[in-house]
Amino acid sequence: MLIAVTEGQGWRYEVTAQSDGFLVQARDLDSGRISPRDTTLFRTASVAMAYADMVAAADRYAAAKLENGLNSEIECELLRERERFSAIQGQLADEGIDSDQLSRRRGFVPTGVTRRLH
Repeated sequence: MLIAVTEGQGWRYEVTAQSDGFLVQARDLDSGRISPRDTTLFRTASVAMAYADMVAAADRYAAAKLENGLNSEIECELLRERERFSAIQGQLADEGIDSDQLSRRRGFVPTGVTRRLH
């Protein structure tokens, strides 16, 4: 279930509730496709939403820097979002799981000794 959305310059960051936490995914605004590399799972909604706000601010900052339209307001917004995310993340001890770890975790199949009963 989609619970929050925040937009950067070229990406929309969606926070969805999953059975094992809150997933933050980046969706391309032009194509509508979700980037499989930009996916992070958090245990808490607060950290997931703060992360989405932070990466959206970073997206806007990068776009402004490329266009040479960088101003102190955009830079201050990014610093504020980073500090807010760090504070919430530290308080709730929610480091998150990136896309590589998540794919390994969800694709994990235990390879132990299988015993059969006769």
